[in-house]
Amino acid sequence: MRQAVSWMSLCVSVYACFSASAFASSCSPDGIAGRTIVVDPTEHPLIGTMQYAETLPLADHEVVLTFDDGPSPRYTDRVLGALADACVKATFFMVGEMAKTFPAEAEKVWSEGHTIGTHSFAHPFTFGHMTEAAAGEEIDRGIDAVGHALDDPARLAPFFRVPGFLTSKATEAALAARGLMTWSADFPADDWLGISSAEIVRRALSRIEARGRGVLLLHDIHGRTAVALPEILRELGARGFKIVHVVAASPTLAKTVTDPSQWRPFGQVHPTAVAALQPDAAGVTDPHQADEHPAASGSANPAQRTATIGHHGRAKPKRVAGSRRAKPRKDARRHRPGPHHADRSRGTALR
Repeated sequence: MRQAVSWMSLCVSVYACFSASAFASSCSPDGIAGRTIVVDPTEHPLIGTMQYAETLPLADHEVVLTFDDGPSPRYTDRVLGALADACVKATFFMVGEMAKTFPAEAEKVWSEGHTIGTHSFAHPFTFGHMTEAAAGEEIDRGIDAVGHALDDPARLAPFFRVPGFLTSKATEAALAARGLMTWSADFPADDWLGISSAEIVRRALSRIEARGRGVLLLHDIHGRTAVALPEILRELGARGFKIVHVVAASPTLAKTVTDPSQWRPFGQVHPTAVAALQPDAAGVTDPHQADEHPAASGSANPAQRTATIGHHGRAKPKRVAGSRRAKPRKDARRHRPGPHHADRSRGTALR
C-alpha cells in the first residue's frame, strides 16, 4: 500500500506540472473549448450523479467528455482527430490490457494533452463482489500496465472508473486508499448499444440539454462513436456549450476554488439513475458484435478480448453487503456488458 501511495504522489506532481503548461488552450475564445478545472481527488472521491450525490463543479452549459475501454488505434485515432479539430480535451479511462497491447496509441492520447485515468486491467464486471484486496490488485495491475505503456506512471491522473459501474464499498475503499477519484457519469450516450451514430448524437444532445451540464460517458472502441463525435461537438458549440478539461491538483497546481453546493448542482442523485442501472426487460443485444467493432467476441488476442467487453461480462454478479447495485435478472446476464451498457431510460427525460 505504501508503494501505491508513493506512486500516486509522484504521479500527481509530475502530471500536474505537465498539465499547467501543455493543457493551456491556444484556441479561439469563441470556440467550444472551455476552461480547465483542477480537482482534489481526496476531497471529492466519488463523482457522477448516475451513482453518487456529487458531480464535478460545472457551470451551466459546461460538459466534460470521457471515453472508456481504449486505446484502440482503429477508433481512438478518429476520436482524437475530432477532439483536435474542436480544440478540446477529454478524459480517457484506459483498460490495462488495451494499453499494454497498443502503447503507441496510449502515448498519442497523452501527447495530445488529454487526461488519462484507468479502467482496471482486464475490465472485469466483478468489482461489485471482490474483496478490498482483490479489487486493489486489479486496480494496481491496470495502473501499472497503463503507466508502463506511457513510459511513466506519473503521466496518469489519479482518476478511476469502475467497469460497468459495478462497484461496492470494498472497491471504493481500495480506491480511496490509493488516493483515486472514482468517476461515474451524469449521462450516457448508449454508444455501446447497436444503435446508429445519428441516434448516439440524438441521445447525447437530448440528455445534455435536459441537465444543462455534466459528465458524458462515451467509448473510444466503437466506429459509431467516432462518427457521432464531430456532430456532437458541432451541435454543442452551436448551442452555446463549452467542453471543460479536468486535471488533478498537486503541490504545484492548486485546486480550483469551489463552493460545496457546486458539487451538488442537482440536489440529489439523478432520478433515473436507479432505473438506468437495472437490466433491460426487453433483453440486451451484445453491442460488441456490431459491424463497426474491431474484434469478434471470444478472440484469443488480449486486446480483442478486452475490446469485446462482453467477454468479461459473463461472470454472474453476486449481491453482497455494500454492493452498489442489485443482482441482475438471470436472463440478462449473458450478453449484458454492464449497467451503463444498456438503455434503461425509456420514457424518461434522458431519452
